[in-house]
Amino acid sequence: MKKLILSAAVIIAAIGANAQNKIGLQAGGAFSTYNVEFGNDENKSDSKFGFTVGAVADVDFGNSVSFRPELNFIQKGGELKTTQNFTGGNSKFQNELTLSYIQLSPNFVYNFAAGTGKFFVGVGPEVALGIGGKSKTETVTTIGNTVTTTNGSSDVRFDGEANLTDNDDHFKRIDLGANAILGYTMSNGGFISAGYTAGIKNISPYDNTSFKNSGFNVKIGYLFGGTKKK
Repeated sequence: MKKLILSAAVIIAAIGANAQNKIGLQAGGAFSTYNVEFGNDENKSDSKFGFTVGAVADVDFGNSVSFRPELNFIQKGGELKTTQNFTGGNSKFQNELTLSYIQLSPNFVYNFAAGTGKFFVGVGPEVALGIGGKSKTETVTTIGNTVTTTNGSSDVRFDGEANLTDNDDHFKRIDLGANAILGYTMSNGGFISAGYTAGIKNISPYDNTSFKNSGFNVKIGYLFGGTKKK
């Protein structure tokens, strides 16, 4: 997988070396969630804000169709809140999970003129390589008039091990998803885009457990080059 990511970076750079194509940089925000299932119990997290930054290329195939691969650093995860009631009080649990990835998104897009620029809309797969993360927890227990708050944190390990003996959170390293994007490119090369990714791979290494990422992102960027074919 590391070789695939490296190869993608080389390919995007090679695309930009061709005067007929464009290559650019982009950055923005990611609003991510996750869905976790354990047996018959299912929970969907609240959205969590993260950052994304990376490179993008545009290869014109003609007839308004182009290939738009992206290679980004992106933060995923989510915030999960649960409440357990018991006789005499309750316990409120909150988890903030941050997962960091290098993500490849080879999209095919359709372009149509609008004003001095063009709109684009496209779809494609996403392949992400987990590189690290952090999990923070807070538990607030109320019994009568007594409130006790306990905070904790743990590291994220993308080792694919079903390890319950340490304090770390374990996940499979490779994540797969389906992506949809839309945006607008101005005549000077500047652009804005929005995308949504639906996770299709269970990255939990534990039996009877499913964990899938999903999320929405917004990016702004600039494309260099793009000499038109004569």
